[in-house]
Amino acid sequence: MQWAYVVIFVLLVGDCLLPFLPAETSVIAGGALAAGGQLRLPVVLVATVAAVAAGDLLTHEAARRGGRRLFGRWTGKGRPRRVLTKVSGALQRRGGAIVATGRFVPMGRTAVALATGYARFPRRRFVPALLVGAVLWSCYMVSLGYLGGRVFDQPYTAAGVGSVVSIAVTAVFAIRQARAPKKQHEGPNGRISDELHGQGRAQG
Repeated sequence: MQWAYVVIFVLLVGDCLLPFLPAETSVIAGGALAAGGQLRLPVVLVATVAAVAAGDLLTHEAARRGGRRLFGRWTGKGRPRRVLTKVSGALQRRGGAIVATGRFVPMGRTAVALATGYARFPRRRFVPALLVGAVLWSCYMVSLGYLGGRVFDQPYTAAGVGSVVSIAVTAVFAIRQARAPKKQHEGPNGRISDELHGQGRAQG
């Protein structure tokens, strides 16, 4: 089943620009298959980390090089500069944390990769934070599949259960964020979080 590693890699790279791809499910399935001995756990983990990092970096670089023109079309006349100022301020204060944790937020991977590229976030800060986030997320998702594979005899059943758990956790996080007091999402540069979420909706 050597092709399975390639499938996981391709889906995860493409997931950054095409979020409807079943990338998370493929990673969980890879972990479940590793638990059953069909795949090698270290290889699944390495393929996942490499794909997440590659996809985010490609999207970031694409936004860095051509994002201003595209972003201007999405947001309308006059607004891109205001959004850029707010996003840049947020990244300056806590850019590393935003990049590292963006993958755990619904649509966060795409929004963060595009926003950091568009705002010209320094690569020397982006890449280390990206790698930390890629490792953390990959360990989390592969572990869901692996533990499920240990509990259930069928790897596809384990993948299904793991996917449901992942969706549930993400949904709970999204609901808590939506219900949080509005002032928590604001900072010295204004409604930064709202602007980032607005980008995510535009990209979706």
